[in-house]
Amino acid sequence: MIQPWTATCVQVLNHTVNHAKNRDEAMEIVHRSLDRWEILILGGIAPGQARPNNPNQLLLFPEFALQGFPILESTAEWIDKACFEIPGPETERLQKIAQQHRIFIAANSYERDADWPDIYFNCSYLIDTTGDIILKYRRINTLHSVSPHDLMDRYLEMYGIEGTFPVADTERGKVAMMPCAEIMYPEAARAFMLRGAEVILHPTSDSGAIDLWAWESAKRVRAAENMMYLVSCNAGGSVGGAIPGNFNMGHSKIYDYNGVLLGESGGPGETVLPSATIDIQALRRDRADCLSYNRFLSQRHDIYRAVFKAALFIAPNAYLENRMPSRKASVDLLKGSLENAIKRGAATPP
Repeated sequence: MIQPWTATCVQVLNHTVNHAKNRDEAMEIVHRSLDRWEILILGGIAPGQARPNNPNQLLLFPEFALQGFPILESTAEWIDKACFEIPGPETERLQKIAQQHRIFIAANSYERDADWPDIYFNCSYLIDTTGDIILKYRRINTLHSVSPHDLMDRYLEMYGIEGTFPVADTERGKVAMMPCAEIMYPEAARAFMLRGAEVILHPTSDSGAIDLWAWESAKRVRAAENMMYLVSCNAGGSVGGAIPGNFNMGHSKIYDYNGVLLGESGGPGETVLPSATIDIQALRRDRADCLSYNRFLSQRHDIYRAVFKAALFIAPNAYLENRMPSRKASVDLLKGSLENAIKRGAATPP
């Protein structure tokens, strides 16, 4: 039996590294941010320490919160200046804190990997109470970095579906992660639900305060339609560089598996709110209930398979042989997507 536990959003400011002249300057900014994170983590775990029957918490940080995102940098420049290995010296600081305080810590960073030279990934990762990184998810629906879809054949060969859509089976339930704008893609959350996920951790870097493109509504809907908890931690603002300070407006949120709002940070800035109880046993009981409107059990996927099989928008393996020169290359991918959508009758030219 899994006892109820606490999830907390650590809503931090996003100190960007775009203006750093070299890697040393960029990593100095990263480590100053980590210094601040350590202080806020102590505040975030205090409620758990006060309740001996519920000592284990999960703390989630926002997307982009250690580096910002590339603006004018080329792929090579961003890798050299801003990206780091996961695990590596930067994540080791968080791993030690997780081990020391017996908590889960989840975060998001731009990652470089020796197995993928000349490529960087948007990577969400989960650290367990022993300090091990037990989950790494590289963002699929992205315009700022290379997607596993852009490397699909080799990526699936190396990691399989299990590594492409990872779900960590923990003592706190089955946990998955997906960042930011992926909340706008129902297939992303549904893939994790079909792989058993009960909690989606959503590190994000969005407006928070306004429902642009129904982005805020999508958070509630993803939770309710998949009968899973959604913990969405947004950046509380941006500091330094070319990104305006109010680019992110906080309003981090936690929803239960019926789409009920359990807590919200209430605005921008630093905070260790919202913090809410995650009751996995209640979720499992409702997912097994055959008498209610059970969105989990009443799915009929087979009839949709032919439609998805025929669909082709962005072609896979776009960067399997060639490096993405910069984030501007995403425009070419979208032009190809439009052509494919028109050919298949999914889009009608204006």
